[in-house]
Amino acid sequence: MKIGQSVITLTMKDTGRSYLFGSLSAIYGMFSNEELGITYSALRNAVGKYTHDKHVDESEPFAQVIYDTRQSTFILQRAPLWLLERAKKVE
Repeated sequence: MKIGQSVITLTMKDTGRSYLFGSLSAIYGMFSNEELGITYSALRNAVGKYTHDKHVDESEPFAQVIYDTRQSTFILQRAPLWLLERAKKVE
């Protein structure tokens, strides 16, 4: 197995519904600033601060919370996407 890019899970606190995204910016294709209560640039900065303050090692091979505050309406987790390594065909 090998690790591909990461997947970001956004879980809404009020409903418990989860959504999967390939990037932070992709979240804003589905949700507005008003729905999330935070702009993209503010979220990007908040994720950086959260991961730094909580000592989140994003290279770990399991899901980790990368953003969650008392006042936020959602929780973000980042997890690696595991890929099966296939042997290359020799012709």
